[in-house]
Amino acid sequence: MLLYTEKQLDVAYRIDCKARSQSNEPWIKREDFRPLYEDLIESYMIAYKEDDIFPTDIPEYLIDSVNDLLSLTLTTEN
Repeated sequence: MLLYTEKQLDVAYRIDCKARSQSNEPWIKREDFRPLYEDLIESYMIAYKEDDIFPTDIPEYLIDSVNDLLSLTLTTEN
């Protein structure tokens, strides 16, 4: 099980909402965002092969990478 703080989730959610607003996309509910966020974190942990870290301690750089991805994910392509 992944462990992150609610503050980290809130920051990522605000990034997602901002990106959606800029792309004229509808926001999703925070509770619907949580599993997406957890999937992103898990994907990054697998990609960076962090299998050996304590399972409840997510490195800050992974959180930052996920936040960067969220801010760049939604683009306006016509």
